[in-house]
Amino acid sequence: MLKINHNYLTAIIDATPNAIYIKDEDGKYLMINKKGAASVGLKVEDFIGKDDSEIFPPEIAQRVMELDRRVFDGTPHNGEERVNDNLVFYSNKFILWDKKRGDRVLAGISTDVTEQTKARIELEEAKQRAEEASKHKSIFLQNMSHELRTPLNAIIGFSSILSGESGVAPQPDDENFREYAKLINSSGIHLLAIINDLLDLSKIEAGEQQFVESEIDVGYVVETCIQTLSGMAKEKNIAIKEELPSKFITMKGDEKILRQMTFNLLSNAIKYSTPDTEVTVRLLIRNSGGINISIIDQGIGMTEDDLITAMIPFRRASQVKNSEISGTGLGLPLVDAFIKLFDGTLNIKSEQGTGTTATLHFPPERSVII
Repeated sequence: MLKINHNYLTAIIDATPNAIYIKDEDGKYLMINKKGAASVGLKVEDFIGKDDSEIFPPEIAQRVMELDRRVFDGTPHNGEERVNDNLVFYSNKFILWDKKRGDRVLAGISTDVTEQTKARIELEEAKQRAEEASKHKSIFLQNMSHELRTPLNAIIGFSSILSGESGVAPQPDDENFREYAKLINSSGIHLLAIINDLLDLSKIEAGEQQFVESEIDVGYVVETCIQTLSGMAKEKNIAIKEELPSKFITMKGDEKILRQMTFNLLSNAIKYSTPDTEVTVRLLIRNSGGINISIIDQGIGMTEDDLITAMIPFRRASQVKNSEISGTGLGLPLVDAFIKLFDGTLNIKSEQGTGTTATLHFPPERSVII
């Protein structure tokens, strides 16, 4: 029978796309093909007679040598072998015996599966994101159904009373007439605010949010927000404390968006405050020349996990999502998106049971020196 030429076997081993290698019981390389050496950016001569500690960084070498020792101890390996985040092999490692001499060597065949591994991880992450999106969609629809039904039911119910469709129509001089009209008006305003938040978020995500540059009297914007929300605060017996400088503070930016950010943060502070407490609105110029608008409450506060959740659209902190406090989970995500249009940041510090401080940081470049 014709014997296979040793050169043929060498040529086949060198031509294979896999890394093929042999190590002795001391972990030293007796043989490695060109593909195996090249897969880690080295040459064959860089391996022969050396162990992994002389070739690779300590962390990688230790991991490989521990795996090889388990193989020598009788546990063949057939699976993933991660060199680092940018290089992953699928390895088969097993023992070969020379019965005549009584020697043992470890033989390994490793296939570079880095790209396949990255693709699998990306697919798993995409699947996880899709599942999260589906979950958030369900939560959003559940929240929206409640948030939209509440003002709509009030509008339909009280308008039917005023129109006489309920069977009894109050006269214009009836003291309830004006109250019903107010409730319809406030419900309509609330409904419009929800719709506006949804539209704003969709514009931001689509990159279509308009940003109209002008010079803004920051103190005036803050004052008007306080005045608008004073009735809401009064209902809960919450005092709004103003810490506003006497001099004018002027900023370049979009006044409507600045007003909406301040309004959202202040209304949140009042909404999540306990009765008979205080909310502080502080406006100042930092030493750098940048502007801060801080709103500090003594409300229910949030844990670190709750704060992370609250920054995700349509998600609400654990202590409020099952409470009677209404909300869509859009307030903070909208503010965070809006402040980026000013090249600024939103900073929130909160402690459960103590309160929350929300600060809008505007860069010095936005300040107008008068």
